[in-house]
Amino acid sequence: MNMRLKLLVAALAFGGSISAASAAGVITGITASGGGLGTFDIISNTTDPNVLNLTKAFDSLDPIVLTFTVGHTDGGPGNPYAVTEMITNDTGQSWVDFHFSITEPETGGQGVVFTNFNSSELTGFTLDSAPSSGPRNLNFTGELADQGTTTATFNLSPFDPGAGNTATFTLTQVPTIPEPETYAMLLAGLGLMGGMARRRNRKGNA
Repeated sequence: MNMRLKLLVAALAFGGSISAASAAGVITGITASGGGLGTFDIISNTTDPNVLNLTKAFDSLDPIVLTFTVGHTDGGPGNPYAVTEMITNDTGQSWVDFHFSITEPETGGQGVVFTNFNSSELTGFTLDSAPSSGPRNLNFTGELADQGTTTATFNLSPFDPGAGNTATFTLTQVPTIPEPETYAMLLAGLGLMGGMARRRNRKGNA
């Protein structure tokens, strides 16, 4: 190889046109905790390393926190991960909202996000628009009755902690129910409608 060709190859490699094996952050483990945790499981029904199938049940309205451990690989599957979650409501109350939020570590890596967050879905719910939702928050509005099950789908992109390192991030999930004031307003509205109907009936019978 002559000197001119050597300089060209060096320049391309330095500029990124020629790359070595790609490095990536890979999810190596997931654990669940929190006051709302009923059950949690990782379903191994795929051979695709970038697909995660999870299932869990809430037995109270307290949050469930999923803790992801991230490692480093050279030339591995990389990002993003396609995540599907089966979520069951065993709280005894209907839900009207559901929220996901990512918390990153203070050290050991930054940058974990929901990739294409606006394509995230939760069956029976509607994704709230920005700025309520974004790369680190998914806020849904809808309804899930007690003993009901819904399916969440989203893409998750972890950071690369670097060769020889591991790090963690958390995904907190929280359902909510109507506020007592909402129930009171609903009952008051129903009572008002009933009173109006009774008055109409009296006038019709007069």
